[in-house]
Amino acid sequence: MSAKMMASDSRETQVESERRQPQGATLTLEAILGTFEAHAAQHMTGDPAAEDHLRGLEQGLGAPLPASFRAFLTRFGGGLFFHGHEIFGARRVMIHDIELVPDILSIKRHLAAEGRPLPAHLVPFHRARGVVHLLDVGPEGGGEQVVALDGSASFPNLASFLETVVVPRRPVPLAP
Repeated sequence: MSAKMMASDSRETQVESERRQPQGATLTLEAILGTFEAHAAQHMTGDPAAEDHLRGLEQGLGAPLPASFRAFLTRFGGGLFFHGHEIFGARRVMIHDIELVPDILSIKRHLAAEGRPLPAHLVPFHRARGVVHLLDVGPEGGGEQVVALDGSASFPNLASFLETVVVPRRPVPLAP
């Protein structure tokens, strides 16, 4: 590998590393959701969450979902976003009878079965590169804080998390 390519790889790694550092959102949630919509071809999703499915999820969790995450699920549902980010929804995402992305309650049960039960106020909603992220819907998290299950990062709200972690710095250009 040439020195130029190694330097380029090093910069890419540094940029990716810097990008993953928690920060406040610079875009509004609506703008971030617009980016998701504009790049729909990069996602594999189920149907948008229906109100009755959201109510069932909230009943199963014993807590209401933050308005921002409800807005996300109502618009997109769960699925694979930007080639590798699983965002769990009220229902699992199936492709040809194969579970592609599990639902939130299944993930919560799975973590408990692995000996990692979550307090009621922590809702698993995202997984990528082996890291699960949780919404803190309790009073201490203000219903908006996002924390990594492994304790490696926290974000003040869903918009900050989506902008920093999920939306690529340079999304693939849209077709003309």
